[in-house]
Amino acid sequence: MAVVYLLGPGMWDGGKRTSDDQSPLLVRRSIAKTLGANGHQVVLMEDDPDRIGEDLIEKFDRLLRHKVTDVVLYWPPLAKMQTTYDELILLCDRRDFLKKEKIRLWALHHSSVATITKDEFKVLETGSRSRYLTAVARLGLRPLEWTSDDDLAEQTGLLAAEL
Repeated sequence: MAVVYLLGPGMWDGGKRTSDDQSPLLVRRSIAKTLGANGHQVVLMEDDPDRIGEDLIEKFDRLLRHKVTDVVLYWPPLAKMQTTYDELILLCDRRDFLKKEKIRLWALHHSSVATITKDEFKVLETGSRSRYLTAVARLGLRPLEWTSDDDLAEQTGLLAAEL
């Protein structure tokens, strides 16, 4: 059984998307449900209560250090990504811990948002943060690309089997 820290955006970027689709947070909860149905424990930062006196970076660390075996990034197109970019940079800053604990990193990303290889993380959407995220790719990030809701469901199922 894996303990998955599921990162990703919570909402759409209002300036780019006005869709009535499920919010990214609801999709992440659906992904969590699929992973949970396969015996994995999933942690979403939004669902863990804040502790008195704890700031968001401390909360991020507390959750990351609570027996996490895998970090999964869910990244749909046209989502509000600033906080998620920050979380990825926080992961880079904790590379020694990730390596020591052998925590695997996965990117469950739409084909239109990024290309990820062993040495390059290239953001395809406007406002690219590629320069900073290349360091994330070098952490051994495993990309899982999807193009449709059905494809996302299939990739999530494959990930659940792989964990």
